Amino acid sequence: MRYVDRIGTIPNTDPDNALILGTALHTGIEEGVAQALEFYQNSFPVLTDEHINEMIKLEALIPKAAALLPPGGRFELPIGNADFIGFMDYLAPVFKDTFLGLNYYDLYDFKYSNNSKSYLESGQLHEYKYWFELTHPNCIIRNLYFLFVPKVKIRQKGTETLIQFRDRLTEALADATPWVEQVQYNPLKVVDFLTDAKHILEATDYPKKPNHFCGWCEYEEFCMKGWDYMLLPENKRRTPDATKKKVVWVYGAPFSGKTFFANSFPDPLMLNTDGNIKFVDAPFVSIKDTVTVEGRITKRKLAYEVFTEAVDELEKKQNTFKTIVVDLLEDVYEACRVFICERQGWKHESDDSFRAWDMVRSEFLNTLKRLLNLDYENIVLISHEDRTRDLTRKGGDKISSIKPNLQDKVANKVAGMVDLVARIVADDNERVLSFKASEVIFGGGRLTVHNKEIPLDYAAFCEVYEEANQKATKKPAEAPGAEPQVNTPPTPGTPPADQPNEPAQDGEKGEGDGKPEAADPVQLPTCPDAERIFRQHEENPDIPLCPSIDAAHRCHKDGGPEKCPLWDRPKPEEEAPMMGVNTTKPQTAEPPAQTPTRRTRRKREES
Repeated sequence: MRYVDRIGTIPNTDPDNALILGTALHTGIEEGVAQALEFYQNSFPVLTDEHINEMIKLEALIPKAAALLPPGGRFELPIGNADFIGFMDYLAPVFKDTFLGLNYYDLYDFKYSNNSKSYLESGQLHEYKYWFELTHPNCIIRNLYFLFVPKVKIRQKGTETLIQFRDRLTEALADATPWVEQVQYNPLKVVDFLTDAKHILEATDYPKKPNHFCGWCEYEEFCMKGWDYMLLPENKRRTPDATKKKVVWVYGAPFSGKTFFANSFPDPLMLNTDGNIKFVDAPFVSIKDTVTVEGRITKRKLAYEVFTEAVDELEKKQNTFKTIVVDLLEDVYEACRVFICERQGWKHESDDSFRAWDMVRSEFLNTLKRLLNLDYENIVLISHEDRTRDLTRKGGDKISSIKPNLQDKVANKVAGMVDLVARIVADDNERVLSFKASEVIFGGGRLTVHNKEIPLDYAAFCEVYEEANQKATKKPAEAPGAEPQVNTPPTPGTPPADQPNEPAQDGEKGEGDGKPEAADPVQLPTCPDAERIFRQHEENPDIPLCPSIDAAHRCHKDGGPEKCPLWDRPKPEEEAPMMGVNTTKPQTAEPPAQTPTRRTRRKREES
């Protein structure tokens, strides 16, 4: 589903996400604890106490793991040729046999896991040794090692505070010790790998094989419910189109203008849960329990059933609405809870805590996903703001978090479905739409927004999407070195762009009289460093732009860029020695002491 059909899933933002924790561990061993914690924090839209607990574990375990590695080695070393690509976590030199011209190394791979047995039986290190020695004939990997970093799994008791739990966690981490285990090389592991790869490449049918691992798979529901898969598109590159569909999640304090803002969208339909629609004129469907009496029989339709029926009707597209608004999202989730408990005969999720919470979340997210996939111009989700929860830092001090009034696990999943998460900030009569995000403010999205605060206005909101569209489609006007189509002030002594450069009539005094005529802007040289300067200013407005550069990256300074002392000229680069990666030509030399340009683990994941 992932690699053949290219079917994506909502990113997993749980604090104990194995992929994120593993990458953070690798980053910490290679670059340091600070870099590992920075990577971990930046991988989540908002941090909770559970995230802080995982950061405490990383901070304690990374130095212990790094101390077990011999010095002088190289991290993330690429290996392979046209048939194989791999990245070794750590390659440590052992000794050099000058008589035979051989170089010996030890190979280490890092695992953040308590399950060492399954890794010791895997063929990973055997394949690394085979392909490295194949592409480096004079190099031999002597020993294969796994560096295991244990996962400390203790839970907070109901009778202890968070500080008491973290004191107990610190004691457990003091006793946790990473260890190294050696693996004996087995060439048959490489044969098994090549055989399996051959079968995978030749496979045309992928039968389901349900087993105990299915519960860990992010495709479990998609696979086990027997949904049909869409046909793959033609293998032909397409020109990115502008984003016409806007999907946004807006939250804010009560009476901050959320519903009023949603009402400004074209042709809206409100799926309203709280009845707070007195001051807007949009048509609405009331999401609430309905009771009907037929003779002596009283029938009750739950609010969530009303919501799902509305989604069913919207899927038919037999209407002229352009905007669908869910107001409020947390009320729909609560209605889903009541519906599942009623269906299962529970009074609360704790009656079947092993599966109840997942059943409620899955039902809610699947229905919401159906709604967000509908082909309407705008879909707006509205939530109240919640400031009742505190984030406890490592030092014990608490700071209030600002997030939508929705459970953290559900909120993170919803954030992965929308384009933008925006917060309405009301100060007296002034209201703005804020896209700021930090460790305590829930926000962000997949679109890059230049202005972090805009007026609470539909036209200003559309400009945000237009800005994102221009970046996504990469129009020629936005290409480096081209003239952006923006309104820039004319250079002194030159006429506006929409007026011809005509001389002043007799008796009239032209703007440029008494001043030397300025050069034609089109002929001005382009600053080689302009792209970096504008990018830095966009990321941090406190960094000023160069006054000699205009919006088209043209330099107005006398002498041009060559006379500019601020130009960050590139240093001459020495040609990096070849490593034999992705080439079938064998190498007879020792791997160079200078580390070649490499792709880090994070860059590989992004690609």
